[in-house]
Order: sequence, then C-alpha cells, then structure tokens
Amino acid sequence: MVFIAPTIESVAPVNCELQLESGRNIQYIAARNANPRGHVGDQLPIIRKSSFHPIINDWESVNTLCHAIDNIVEIEMETDFFYNKSVLEIGFSTGLPSVYAFENGANEIAIYTNDNTNTELYCKPTLRRNNIPNNKTKVSAGTIQDLRKFLGGKKFDVILAPDLLNRSQAEFDLVHDLIEEAMANDGICLLSSLTYYHHVDGSLDAFLDLVKRRRQFDALEKWSSSKHDIIQQKVVQLTRSLF
Repeated sequence: MVFIAPTIESVAPVNCELQLESGRNIQYIAARNANPRGHVGDQLPIIRKSSFHPIINDWESVNTLCHAIDNIVEIEMETDFFYNKSVLEIGFSTGLPSVYAFENGANEIAIYTNDNTNTELYCKPTLRRNNIPNNKTKVSAGTIQDLRKFLGGKKFDVILAPDLLNRSQAEFDLVHDLIEEAMANDGICLLSSLTYYHHVDGSLDAFLDLVKRRRQFDALEKWSSSKHDIIQQKVVQLTRSLF
C-alpha cells in the first residue's frame, strides 16, 4: 500500500465562503478544496464509490448543520434562536456553525475540536476573519474523553454537533453523558449525522435507541436528505425530556 503525504499547498489555509440558501454567507478559513460546496444547494455527488465503501466528505455534516440553523432562523423565523445564548460546537468542529450563531446574537461560543493542527490553522483563523472577540470565545482540542475537563461544569444553551456520532458505538454512552452534562435545563442540541459510517460501528439509529432507553432527551428529526441517497444525512434535535 502506498501512502501519499499531503503537500504544503493542499493544506495551506485559504479564504473560503459558504453561501446558504437564504443568501447569507459564512466566511471561513480552510484548506483549499476541503469543502466541496460553495453553496449548500450545489448539486454535487455527495457519495462517491471507492472499492466497496462509499466516501462522503467530512464537511457535508458541517454544510448540513449550517443549512439547518439557517433554516431555523430565516425560514422558521426563530430569529432569537441564538440571541444572548451560550453555544458549544463539538464533533467535526470547523467554526462555521459558531460564526453563524455569533452573527445571530450568541453571547459566547466554545469550540472543541479533535485536532490541534486544524484548530490553529483553520478554526481560530475563521473566528478572527469574522471579527469574533477573543473574550467571547474558548477554543481547544482533545479527545472525547477529555471534553469533560474542557466543559468544566459549564452549561450551554445551544450545542451544535456535526459528525459527533462518527465513532465507535462503545463511546455512545459517554457522548450521551457529555451532552447531558453540557446542556442547560432548557437547552437544545442539534446533531448532524450520517445514518451510518462505514469505518466505525456507530450509527444514528443506534444512538437514538440509546436516547430512548435512557429517557433523558426527546429526539426530533429536523431535516433529512433524500431517501434515495445511499447514505442519508440527517439533523436531529435533542431537548430534555419533560417526563
């Protein structure tokens, strides 16, 4: 097997832009061509075939989540969805959902990524490009096991979690615990996820089954890609169970 190392040009930070269906734009920093979409409505082949497994770009869950929150604010007219709220971004964290939240009134944002290089090269520069004050942000990188230390007992009004479920099913109890610990009493979590991931045994259905068994959250599907997709993208809302 031959491994091809990434070139400096392929990982160098460049200015990028994601246009949402409402016409709003999110400015961000990423590697060139990291995100295959410049507009969430672009008709791109989300799924490509390689060997026996479908390949889906990591950024698709980011695009999907940005589309979902834009729809909440602009279409459902929940214009105060982020107003004066504390926001946590976890999972495949790029800063794009947090930028959108801050531009729509969020009071503070915390971003936890799983890669320090991506944090320094792309995520923090994305926040700087959007003039988000340092005293309104907290950014760090680490494993899911270290997230509890990053949280430090703080509760968040809104949790934005692209691809948080892209992991072993054995970690789902920990993920559930961390969401429960991080969510404010009247908070909300938005998970964007594939229905399943070919390289791990975790799946959206498996996590939702866990949610049902533990009875701490109510789950609601907010958005889904076409049922004709080989692997669907979905956005699921979690709120604290009333019963």
